[in-house]
Amino acid sequence: MEEERGKSYAQITLYNQLIKEMDDLYRVYAKNCNLSETAFWILYCIREREEGAFTQREICGYWFYTPQTVNSALKNMTEEGLLTLRAEEGNRKNKRIYLTEKGKETVDRIVVPLMKAERRALAAVGEQEAEVFLRTMKKHTELFRGEIVKLTEGAEPI
Repeated sequence: MEEERGKSYAQITLYNQLIKEMDDLYRVYAKNCNLSETAFWILYCIREREEGAFTQREICGYWFYTPQTVNSALKNMTEEGLLTLRAEEGNRKNKRIYLTEKGKETVDRIVVPLMKAERRALAAVGEQEAEVFLRTMKKHTELFRGEIVKLTEGAEPI
């Protein structure tokens, strides 16, 4: 029992270290490109989806950032000339995010090459292994979310 428990702790430790290492790879890449981590992910998701498809609230839900974090990054990015925000018709509070020409150039120079590198790395893993990995990680995340809910019943929903 103790040996099995030790192995599961070692696996969780390695898993957490790998997640942190992946986070750090993206953070360092963004920093080396003179972007904040939040600004990088905002540009990434705009590139991933059709431009103007996101509001601030949607970005918060998509990347698990707080509204304050996204609002601050959007403000800075607007001031830097990377983005413009336009109110939706009929709802002046909801603003859609659009790239400026400078923003499009930044995405092409910084985000697109990284996305290509991600695809090459995942392709090198192999399609079957990548599918198993993603399916397993999704399942683990869902199960872990359930465990966290049990531990924090009555707290703010996850």
